[in-house]
Amino acid sequence: MLERLKSIHYMFWASLIFMVFPILPVVTGWLSAWHLLIDILFVVAYLGILTTKSQRLSWLYWGLMLTYVVGNTAFVAVNYIWFFFYLSNLLIYHFRVRSLRSLHVWTFLLAQVLVVGQLMMFQSVETEAVAFELGILTFVDLMTLGLVRIRIVEDLKEAQAKQNAQINLLLAENERSRIGQDLHDSLGHTFAMLSVKTDLALQLFQMQAYPQVEKELKEIHQISKDSMNEVRTIVENLKSRTLVSELETVKKMLEIAGIEVEVDNQLDKASLTQDVESTAAMILLELATNIIKHARAEKAYLKLERTDQELVLTVRDDGKGFATVKGNELHTVRDRAAAFSGQVELVSLKDPTEVRVHLPYKERK
Repeated sequence: MLERLKSIHYMFWASLIFMVFPILPVVTGWLSAWHLLIDILFVVAYLGILTTKSQRLSWLYWGLMLTYVVGNTAFVAVNYIWFFFYLSNLLIYHFRVRSLRSLHVWTFLLAQVLVVGQLMMFQSVETEAVAFELGILTFVDLMTLGLVRIRIVEDLKEAQAKQNAQINLLLAENERSRIGQDLHDSLGHTFAMLSVKTDLALQLFQMQAYPQVEKELKEIHQISKDSMNEVRTIVENLKSRTLVSELETVKKMLEIAGIEVEVDNQLDKASLTQDVESTAAMILLELATNIIKHARAEKAYLKLERTDQELVLTVRDDGKGFATVKGNELHTVRDRAAAFSGQVELVSLKDPTEVRVHLPYKERK
């Protein structure tokens, strides 16, 4: 038990200093001595909540604290209304309630209703005093509910960060698998062929069939050159993003994030130059990442099309959108588009949010 008491945060110990206010009237004789026993019971319940691991005991202690605050406020002195701060601190920092539907929150609010109702219906309390008490309770509630709201938002951000980390992990794993498959498909059979031809060349050399050895060595040399070119191609593909592969990646990212995706690809990507295709792919990825991190959307729509003069990317979602436009939104996307004299257009700020990117179109020669 002593170890549990030592584990209580100093903040909870410090708040016990306010118990001097109910104890002082007992010491001065304004209240009878039995009130001190009630005060001690309140402190025991308070420390009990902070140390117990039993759900039933925790609710028992919580009920005793509610009864103490309500009873003393209604029948002893209205100043006991300040003790709702004890309950508020427990809600926020001990129970760490993350929903306004929590039973602790509802009992906390019900206790306030009982106090105000009893004072107004059964006691002759002045209007100013009632207004003062309501002001105190309103302040306590706004503080409590505000901190609960902050905790809810923090939990959402933490969950979203974990989801983004999971998406990045899955994308990295898919990329590793793709690279491994490319290397296996392109180089696996090459090394097998080199091994066979090397063994054959050694056997022919031992047989002193030098013309055949020369022929095998030339073929080995050619295979080596071809495999080197294949490796260069793989490396170049890793450096540049293809629009088709990035579109699949973006679709998978959004689906993993729980966002329903509709893709309308009207583009003949084979006619794009590599630099335009790579830039369009990175812009598409950037816009999709923004939807996942900031939009809180449920649905997304991606459209790729061409006109006579330009490539047009349209990204739409049903998320929270932009509250205002200051001119520096989507600066990363704007910078990428500006490199090709392109434009970024905010067609709609919300309901739905729609971004359209225009890139000058160049035919692949």
